[in-house]
Amino acid sequence: MFLVSHDMTATLPARTSLRLVTGAGEHVAVRCTEGELWLIRDGDLKDTVLTASECFTLSDSRHIELYAVTTASLHVTRCRQEATPTTGVWRQWLRRLLAPHGRGYTGAGR
Repeated sequence: MFLVSHDMTATLPARTSLRLVTGAGEHVAVRCTEGELWLIRDGDLKDTVLTASECFTLSDSRHIELYAVTTASLHVTRCRQEATPTTGVWRQWLRRLLAPHGRGYTGAGR
């Protein structure tokens, strides 16, 4: 398992995996150029299968496991949108504020 930090091209032997970590505001495109890849995304109930010449694009912050069903070649392209520093700070603050904290609502009458 490897951590991808830049645009890259790779060939994975059958039954091996590669872990992608995408950042906030980053768009990532995974193109399968040969073989068959299985994309397993954290927090998503539906996995994606890519065969030769198919592409999948992510536009949110996630971890993705790329599993080579057969020997597979792939190309990963990363693109980050330019944003003002304050925009990113406000978005992070808002995500933390609105994120579920694992505590249930107990009601006012307790």
